[in-house]
Amino acid sequence: MKSPLLALAFLLPTMALAEPIETRKIITAVTGDFNGDGAVDLAMVVETEPGHPMDVHFFLRDKEHNYLKPVEIVHGQILGEWNNYDHPGNENSDTEPELTMLPNGSIKFYLPAMEIGSERTDMTLTIAWRNGAFIVAGFAYDHYDYMEENAESACEYNVLTGKGTSSEKQPDGSTKHKTVSVEGQTIAFKDWTPGTTFTACGE
Repeated sequence: MKSPLLALAFLLPTMALAEPIETRKIITAVTGDFNGDGAVDLAMVVETEPGHPMDVHFFLRDKEHNYLKPVEIVHGQILGEWNNYDHPGNENSDTEPELTMLPNGSIKFYLPAMEIGSERTDMTLTIAWRNGAFIVAGFAYDHYDYMEENAESACEYNVLTGKGTSSEKQPDGSTKHKTVSVEGQTIAFKDWTPGTTFTACGE
């Protein structure tokens, strides 16, 4: 996954890098028009230290001067598995985050579950550019325990409106669905904590 990103990173002007980035630490990246000005922007997930959460670097294109301008670095918000980037030949892990550009200009962050115990919780964040900052516009999760029968639950809701749905498997194998209805919030991506959104889902 990393190799195609190396050429992309080398194209970044030196002046556009607010912090030095080792290209071999770039896990994934996505381009698209985040702020709706018709220019192509860039977001990258970058590894930090072994066992530490990853950083996200956001760049918006300066149309007047035609370069990618760093606008925000969000530290420590993305969990993933360290892949010994300095040891060539290692396989990608199953816990690397994934980025997808959505048609409306938002970015989908898929965060696969870390392999701890028998429980797994995959999360998805929808990040959007609003009023000069990147915010959490949507949240979803899928939870299961592979050691327990019917131990599954899920939730998806719009953080801005507070509306969504959740579901939970019952002991008999049926699924109970509920409506999520909480007060809408505007949460900056740098200030987001999983507890806030899990609480909205009734966890």
